[in-house]
Amino acid sequence: MSGPTRPDPRRARAALQALVVAAVLLALLALGEAARPAARALSPRDIAQGVAAGGGILLGSIAVMLAVFRERWSTLGFRREAPAAVLGWGLLGLIASYLLAGAGTVVYGLAAGVSPEQLAAEKTAALSGFSELPPALILPLSLFTGTYEELVFRGFFISRLRAALSRNPHDRAAAAGAVVLTSALFAVGHFYQATLGVVQTFAIGLALGALAVRRDNVWPCVVAHAGINLIGMLALRFA
Repeated sequence: MSGPTRPDPRRARAALQALVVAAVLLALLALGEAARPAARALSPRDIAQGVAAGGGILLGSIAVMLAVFRERWSTLGFRREAPAAVLGWGLLGLIASYLLAGAGTVVYGLAAGVSPEQLAAEKTAALSGFSELPPALILPLSLFTGTYEELVFRGFFISRLRAALSRNPHDRAAAAGAVVLTSALFAVGHFYQATLGVVQTFAIGLALGALAVRRDNVWPCVVAHAGINLIGMLALRFA
């Protein structure tokens, strides 16, 4: 007769890391919402300060987790791959993200009984501050947010949640669960984009999460995410 299964310290460690950084993320969101005056859209200054502060704090919290548990940054899934492959898979990830976000938009519009015109107006109003960004900031902001958000969500959260959900690193159910949970956190982090933005961001998170798991590499996700940011900001600024 076999004895009780011994707890796996690696799973507990991964779960603890994910919980700590998730708590930091939610605290940042709550503080940001409390500090923003009611009924006012984000200004370019709000955007720049939010990205710098939020990105710095989240990256710092991950650095602390890695230092405390003596783990390397390489555990976040940034692996060497041929540049052509990274760009090619990144382009596929960008296309898949737009397709899933479009499908999410249709489903949300039908479920809420909202017209396409109303959806577009809601999203544009939520992102009005991006239309006023200085052109010189668009590319750096796209690259920085694309890189740090992929490190946090597809790199840190997916790897830790997969490890927390299963002892087997190749467990497909654990990978799927990690992608869904990470996409939910990713969507919550974009609540300032109104309900439609949260729906679209969740869909994009699913696409990028699946890409990260499929390629076992976060770099294509960085390319896709930076591309999405760049296209969206250019459209808002110059459309």
